[in-house]
Amino acid sequence: MRKKRLYWSDIIPIIGLVLWFWGSEIVKKYAEQTWLSPIIEWMDMNFQFSVPFWSVFFFSGIFVSIFVRIYNRRVSELEEQLEDEKRIMALLSEEQRPLQMRYLLSKAAQAFVERNAYAIAAQLFHYEIMIGRGTTRIMVKNIGEYAREGENVNIFAQHYYYVPTKLYRELQDAQKQWSAGNIMPTIYLANGLKLRLKSKAIHKYKERDAVEFAFYRIALGMWGTHIGTEIDLDLDDDVVEKLESLLRSGILMAILMNMTFYVFSNHGIDGKRDRVYYATEIQTPRDKLLALIIFSPSLLDEASSSIESTMTNADQVLRDLLRKVYYNNANS
Repeated sequence: MRKKRLYWSDIIPIIGLVLWFWGSEIVKKYAEQTWLSPIIEWMDMNFQFSVPFWSVFFFSGIFVSIFVRIYNRRVSELEEQLEDEKRIMALLSEEQRPLQMRYLLSKAAQAFVERNAYAIAAQLFHYEIMIGRGTTRIMVKNIGEYAREGENVNIFAQHYYYVPTKLYRELQDAQKQWSAGNIMPTIYLANGLKLRLKSKAIHKYKERDAVEFAFYRIALGMWGTHIGTEIDLDLDDDVVEKLESLLRSGILMAILMNMTFYVFSNHGIDGKRDRVYYATEIQTPRDKLLALIIFSPSLLDEASSSIESTMTNADQVLRDLLRKVYYNNANS
């Protein structure tokens, strides 16, 4: 509700009316021999204007008052309109912020890839884990990426992984026990998943089986790390190939591994064969994001120490680039 305001122009007709009234013959006649008489005489001496003048002054004051009010009302309307436009622009700016951040993150990914001779692409993901009673949903959203021209790289805007909540909690418990030095829950989990996968015919495999295969590989990785040696999958090649074709599990495994970084390879038969994938979690001022670096198969031709050094350096360079993006955006 608009507040009523008193403008200086409103006082003009009031003054004019008062002076018109005090200068009238009626007031002079009835003011004689009263306490008002000195006031009337003082006004006659100091305001030598006729009554018509005060009437003109009064009506002119009314006109000025009306004009000023119309003018100020228009100014107020324009100010309100300007404030509305500012609010709209602020809303639009807020809606454009994710697009702006995606552009900046993609530029950071591009700068990283162009600096690293082995890097084919870099992808950045935001993820959320929503635990349900029967099914846990993991949402993965692409928030920035860059790939070298001519390279075949799978890029998706958003993807959902559906994991049995019972299995998800079993893995969490195994990871907790593993961190405390107890490997047995991890072994039980791995053996149980292997038996389930082996008990089903290949042509009956569904995406759920591919999810269990991803959990199986995570459990084997934890087991192998505990004893200091890599443990074989103990599954036929055609079984592994079928399960890998049903689900892009590398990102899912990177999210669930609960480690600083995760390295995996592509064992397919297309142009992506033997590519090295390096996934790592990066803490930002807002939340965690998952960074996936795809290295050329030529990296495998290097010595082990050189491969490890390349990955470590790449990890640090990408973190520094992303840190600058979030820092500059927070101060803009």
